[in-house]
Amino acid sequence: MSNGYILIGKEKLHYRKVGSGQRILMEFHGFANDATIFTAIEQYLHNEYTILSFDLPHHGNSKWGITPLTKKDLVFLVDHVKEEYGVEKISLLGYSLGGRICFTIVELMPVSIDRVTLLATDGLEVNAYYSFFTRTYFGKKIFRHMLEKPTLYFKLLNWLKKKDLVDARRHKFVMQSLSSAENRELLLHVWLGLSDLIPAPEKLKAAISQYNIPVSIFMGAHDKIMPPALGKRFKAGLDSVQLYILDKGHRIFDNENARQIANSLL
Repeated sequence: MSNGYILIGKEKLHYRKVGSGQRILMEFHGFANDATIFTAIEQYLHNEYTILSFDLPHHGNSKWGITPLTKKDLVFLVDHVKEEYGVEKISLLGYSLGGRICFTIVELMPVSIDRVTLLATDGLEVNAYYSFFTRTYFGKKIFRHMLEKPTLYFKLLNWLKKKDLVDARRHKFVMQSLSSAENRELLLHVWLGLSDLIPAPEKLKAAISQYNIPVSIFMGAHDKIMPPALGKRFKAGLDSVQLYILDKGHRIFDNENARQIANSLL
């Protein structure tokens, strides 16, 4: 294993490099994780792949300020990796938020994708709440005020949940994210900093279908954050998409099923 950085503008994206295979796998972790999260899966892949596992901005060892990570930056990142290793195609592995990053790459650069494996993935549909809070003027104002004065919103969130205006999974996520200053700062930077990376579902599906990209999606039967119904709706009409529903929650992978997940990339 080795470590390195890729310079994107003035920012430095950190990655772990594992394996010695001829194929290239780019990995992207979830919110509040880091590049080490896939180690259980990597042990089955390192002979076939050279694996680059990235720390997303504001995570792990990446040195990142306030600059957003944009779609243009993702294209640059993939092109840089392809040129560095002399390959025409790369494979992708993403968990939760990292799955949304992978989906964005697929939408932007389908001709560059070999195969994709996604775990409890975000990006299966457009999240109206996220789009409002990160991509509209008033939404951003409310979002920042919520992070500065979180106690003012606790009663409101509880009331919205009681009235079924906010579901239990979003209520839990928001309450946890507002629970400490450290969590609020991370949420602020990540939500706003990655808000450009929202794939358009119809364009994404068209790209997968046109280029017949093999996509394996693993979802947890008990996942309240990314319920498997999202995967079922996304898969409809896409012959190259395989959906696996495991007896897990949102943290869907561990030593027990790592080999099964790895096999989807082999």
